[in-house]
Amino acid sequence: MTARHREVVLSGPGEVRVVEIDDTAPAPGELLIAPEAVGICGTDMDLLEGTMGYLTSGLIDYPLTPGHEWSGTVLAVGDGVDGFSPGERVVGEAPIGCGTCQVCTSGEYHLCPDRLETGFIRQSGALTERFRYPARGAHLLPPQVSFQDAALIEPLAVAYRGVHRLLAHGGGRLLVVGGGTIGLLCAMTAQALGVEDIVVVEPQPHRRAFAQDLGLASVDSASGSWPLVIEASGREPGMQAALTATGVGGRLLLIGLCGRPSIPVDIDRIVLQDQTVLGSLSSPGVWPEVIALVASGRILPGRLVTHTFGLAEIADAFAQMGSRDPGTMKVHVHPQR
Repeated sequence: MTARHREVVLSGPGEVRVVEIDDTAPAPGELLIAPEAVGICGTDMDLLEGTMGYLTSGLIDYPLTPGHEWSGTVLAVGDGVDGFSPGERVVGEAPIGCGTCQVCTSGEYHLCPDRLETGFIRQSGALTERFRYPARGAHLLPPQVSFQDAALIEPLAVAYRGVHRLLAHGGGRLLVVGGGTIGLLCAMTAQALGVEDIVVVEPQPHRRAFAQDLGLASVDSASGSWPLVIEASGREPGMQAALTATGVGGRLLLIGLCGRPSIPVDIDRIVLQDQTVLGSLSSPGVWPEVIALVASGRILPGRLVTHTFGLAEIADAFAQMGSRDPGTMKVHVHPQR
C-alpha cells in the first residue's frame, strides 16, 4: 500500500482544506523533508484572499500549497545530492534560482527569470507533512537552533539583507516604521549589528508593548529628523511618516509591500534634501550569516511566535493570523503534531 500524507491546499479565494496525497520519492537534486514548523505571513494571507500580486497578474493560479517560512527534518536524499543526510535538520530559502544563468552567477538569484519560489512559483510550500525541495536552496541547522527559531530565519534573512544594505555607508540613529514581524526583525537585526539608538513607530498599543518586551523603544508616531529610516508597515500612512521622518542626506529603506500600484510621494523633497531611497527584496547570499547570528543567540526570532496550530487546524491558524486579536504577532503551524 502506498504511504500517504496530509497537505494544505488553497483551491480558490477563501477556500482552504487539508487533503491526503501519495508520498513520492525525491527526484535527483532534491530532498524529501518533514516540515516541523511553518510560519504564516501576510503574503500567505493574500494568497488565501486571492489578492496576492502573483495571482492577480496571472503568474500563478490555484490550487496552491503555501508555506515559505519553514524548518524541518530530512527524510530522504535524491540522486546527485551531497552535503545532506536523512535525519539532519534544515531550513530553506524561498526564491531558488536556476543556478546557471547570468543573473544567478552574479549572485542575484532571487531575480532569476526561471526561478522557483517556495509556496508560489512551481514549488509547493511546507504546509504539509512531506514535501520535495531542491537541495540547492537548503541550509543545515546548527544543533542549538530550535525549529521555532529556524522557521523565522527566512523573514529574518529578508530583514538582515535590507538592514545590512541600509548600514553599508555607516550606522547612526534608526527609525523603524511598522511594528509587525518584518519591522521587529529589522529592529532586532540592527540592534545585533551594533546600532544603539533604535525606535519602532507603531500606532497599535499591543504591538508597541510587544516591541518593548523585546527590549526595543517604541512610540505611537514619528517625530524628529532621522539619518536612517525603514518603512516596514506596507501602508500609505506609514510611507508618508517614513518620508517625513527622513532627514537631510538621510537614507530610507523600503521593505514593506503596499499592495497597490502607487501612493503620493513628494519627489522634490527627496531631491532637495539629497536623500537616498532604497528598495530591498528577498535575501540572496546572506543565509549563512543569518543562521550564525541565530545560532549565537544574538537574535532569537522565535520570540515573535504567539500562537501554534496543528495541520488539521489550518483554517483556525489563518483565522488567527487574520484576526485583530491584540495578542497575535506570529502564527506557526506544526505539521507533525
